[in-house]
Amino acid sequence: MKKAEKMWLMLKPEKIASNRVLIAGEVKSGKTRLLYRFIQMLVEAGYAADITIIDMAPSAVWGVGGKIVEVGDIPEEVRYLTSWEIKPPRLIGREREEVLRLAQTNAELITTLLREYTTRPTKLLIINDATIFVHAGDPKTLRYTMDLSRSWIVTAYYGKKLEADKGSGLTARERDFVEYLMRASDIIIRMAL
Repeated sequence: MKKAEKMWLMLKPEKIASNRVLIAGEVKSGKTRLLYRFIQMLVEAGYAADITIIDMAPSAVWGVGGKIVEVGDIPEEVRYLTSWEIKPPRLIGREREEVLRLAQTNAELITTLLREYTTRPTKLLIINDATIFVHAGDPKTLRYTMDLSRSWIVTAYYGKKLEADKGSGLTARERDFVEYLMRASDIIIRMAL
């Protein structure tokens, strides 16, 4: 376990459950693993029924991202929403149009998950890899969804390894949204490699 991760694990579950927490960092910096540890802490403290997880990450089979359930099991009391069809557009798209098409498909898949959450919001919303939605989805939609919860924990890619977006503009949209999250968050955890 990295030193920074150990430090953040000293946060009490009550503090995590009552704030807006952003976990940002580079690919493979441990964002999802730390998020899973926070989920475990919250469940052990009795918050399971108050939690909805929207897992926007592509599967780890693509070499980036990784769903929370690929790190560990989610208790049945926690509502878990995801799609296994989400793909990393910058990584697998060969040219601008394909990157944009993949991003649009992701946004459509995730919009369904957001709608499901908005019909029955919970006190605590956990989002894994929020930046994948804003590649093509409207950031206002995601902000609205997040505002329905009392508090949230969000992971977001914020790095250099995926900057090359084949002229699609995804990287700039993503960076703008993470900078918004940084302004909106009570606690910011920056993961380093």
